[in-house]
Amino acid sequence: MTAPTPAGTPPPDPRAGRFDQVVRGLQVSVLVVAVAAVLGDVLHGPAGRAAGWVLLATLVAVPVLRVLWFVVRWFRRGDPKFAFVGLGVLAVMVAGVVLSR
Repeated sequence: MTAPTPAGTPPPDPRAGRFDQVVRGLQVSVLVVAVAAVLGDVLHGPAGRAAGWVLLATLVAVPVLRVLWFVVRWFRRGDPKFAFVGLGVLAVMVAGVVLSR
């Protein structure tokens, strides 16, 4: 049995911290983008271009991975309507890549 909470304070949320890994991943991606942007601006030649590619790849991959994470989560939770919408978003992205070639 848990201890009673003092009057006026909400009880602890058992779902608190469920998105901590996603938040940490987004924080790391922001750091990667910032470092790659600075290195791409400061460095010249192949190193600067490599930093630019890292920047671009991170800016493209992170939103795609986040949508994919949501799709998996919605299927696991039994909410196929939102999961199929997420799959549609991913399909539009794939179609854009295929049509751009």
